[in-house]
Amino acid sequence: MRRFFFILTLVLFSFKNVIANSLFDADVNVDVTAESVVDAKKQAMNKARRDALNEVLLSISTPQSVENIKNLNDNQIQHFISGVMVLMEKSSNVRYIADLRVTVNEDVLKAYMEENNLPFVVGEEQTVLIIPVLENQDGSLNLWGDDNFWRNAFTERKDIRKGNLILHDIDKNLGNITAVEANRIYDMNDSEFNELASFNNVDNMYVLKYSLKDGKVYVKEFPSREVNEIIIGQASPQELIDLTLPFFKDVKKVHHLENIENADEIVNQKIEVVYTYVRLSDWLSLKRFLDTYPQVKDVKVVSMANGKVHFNFIYSGVWEKLQANLALRGYKLKKEGGYYAIY
Repeated sequence: MRRFFFILTLVLFSFKNVIANSLFDADVNVDVTAESVVDAKKQAMNKARRDALNEVLLSISTPQSVENIKNLNDNQIQHFISGVMVLMEKSSNVRYIADLRVTVNEDVLKAYMEENNLPFVVGEEQTVLIIPVLENQDGSLNLWGDDNFWRNAFTERKDIRKGNLILHDIDKNLGNITAVEANRIYDMNDSEFNELASFNNVDNMYVLKYSLKDGKVYVKEFPSREVNEIIIGQASPQELIDLTLPFFKDVKKVHHLENIENADEIVNQKIEVVYTYVRLSDWLSLKRFLDTYPQVKDVKVVSMANGKVHFNFIYSGVWEKLQANLALRGYKLKKEGGYYAIY
């Protein structure tokens, strides 16, 4: 182990001017109180480095790999870190609070993973449904009302991400409105959850209850129903959104590189498609599905005529998964020569 960390030090020195891939960056929040602000900041930085390494490792490996590094001490953890950027900080005589962007050195981490036989995996982006509900002073719940400032904050924010997670706030449409009543959304049963999850094509969702009655935000994950709490205090809705992010769990479905015949096949394929439709609304429904599918990017129409649309898109996921999800919606996807046909 001593030999390995000596090598790590040399590698870290050699690559200190290399800009890390965003996959190896992690935004962390620290809030530490100690005997002095100097001690608080030192403890906070140690915690930030460890939290960042855990998050990055979880994004490129398995939870078991995170267990592997739990016994490393703070000095050993520091070898993996190539930079810390302060996004926000506050301090008092005994307290240090900060939002930090920590960069993990890619080469150092991969060298450690190889030496310790930790699997390197390719993960897919995952969409997670966010349901921001407002609890009034009388305990009633407001989800769809225009005066739900909590949901409005998410709608205004857009493009919220945490690691491989894409956080999508719930759309106000007939399917979602009828899936579960607003006053039951925080305590929905399995049947209601399954209907809502199926309609939105997600496996996980979070109900974020902003309680004016309790002065807290409750972060409730489904299907586990685990609950975390945040005290609202003087924080604005936008600031509270950031405070909820650490509670979103990695739900990435991973593929071990050694189990994929050609790993390049799940990265950035350009797919040419011809879709035959009866009504224009049929095409709009298909396009809406593709636009919201996590691994589909850049849907572009090439031509439309006589009930057919020729289009292409970039796909970076597992092909069989896309076929299965299309089949669930009544579509057939078939290879025909140099292009794909959807019926």
